[in-house]
Amino acid sequence: MNKILLRKESGMDSVVPARSGWILDWQRWAPYAAVAWSLAYTALGVYWVMSGRGFPTMSDSWGPLLGRFGPDIAWIVVMMAGIPAAAVGTAMLRGSRSRALRSLFITAGTLLAGILLLLMTSLDLLIKLGYTPYALLSLFTGVEVGEKILESWSQWATIHQLLCLLGGFLWLGATVCYARRSGDACLYCGRRDGPEGWTSPEQAARWGRIAVYVAMVVPVCYALTRYAWALGFPLGMGEKQFHVGQESGNWVRGALFLGNFILMGAFLMLGLVQRWGEVFPRWMIGLAGRRVPIALAAVPASLASVLLIVGGIGIWSGLDQMADNLAAIGVEGIRLIWEITIQLGPTLLFPVWGVALAVATLGYYYRRRGSCSVCGRGLLSQ
Repeated sequence: MNKILLRKESGMDSVVPARSGWILDWQRWAPYAAVAWSLAYTALGVYWVMSGRGFPTMSDSWGPLLGRFGPDIAWIVVMMAGIPAAAVGTAMLRGSRSRALRSLFITAGTLLAGILLLLMTSLDLLIKLGYTPYALLSLFTGVEVGEKILESWSQWATIHQLLCLLGGFLWLGATVCYARRSGDACLYCGRRDGPEGWTSPEQAARWGRIAVYVAMVVPVCYALTRYAWALGFPLGMGEKQFHVGQESGNWVRGALFLGNFILMGAFLMLGLVQRWGEVFPRWMIGLAGRRVPIALAAVPASLASVLLIVGGIGIWSGLDQMADNLAAIGVEGIRLIWEITIQLGPTLLFPVWGVALAVATLGYYYRRRGSCSVCGRGLLSQ
């Protein structure tokens, strides 16, 4: 049975049913889950200190961006994400409305979520995700490279990154909940009394569509480079390097798996602004005509946007070291820098893709969320 909530509106009490369900009620459990995550992370930190092993390495060039600041900073972040973060989360649950404390808590929660999502994950995670379809196919073809990719998902460094992704989203959710609760907004939809402005369905449809088209440019360009290499066009590569890739079949595999996989992602992004992103199309037997759950599109799109931003930043942050190493070679090194820059071309725009996808996902949510079943706001915009 749904819970019943009372809300004062124009001097009268209106009774509206609250939503039920584990995912729909994330606003209620996310703050507690964030605190629980920090306590669990504290236990991990204690284990790493006491045992002297297990702490995920962050010195690898493919590792988390936090590693670029050195092990001391990494340990400080690990400690701050534990007991201090749990204390902040507990204070949020108490619902302090002091202006100074509210600003402090929202800033701290946002900063922690950003660090966990953007600095504690790495380009390596995006690469593994991109090659996972190929790895799954290798189970039937017996290719050892694919098996190694699948095995890498069970490595502790990868598990730690996934754990930080989970913690980042939990802390982001907890901070949003506190900001809504302490700002006299609806806990479920975030609306306040008054016009919705840029979050209205009409406005969200407009800027969300622009964000989708911007986001699609990068994956299309990326796929075109992979198809060009597979068809025999080097696109900036040296002759020797290109022929080695041809003989090994790397360019064909890149087109079949990475190129097609990323184009499929670009096509799915259209669902954020198309009708079939709201209602399952006719050809989907058993689902045709049913509404597409918002979470079915928003959750994977949010995850992808984070990984793309992290991956893009990781590529950019490694350019200076690569350039220094190659420039020391001389003229040949400068030529290699130029070739590699051309090859990386579309991947250098991954941060743009990630940000645009995040904006498009937010627009999709605002456009489809409808009226709130808890506070009743949003009816006039339907």
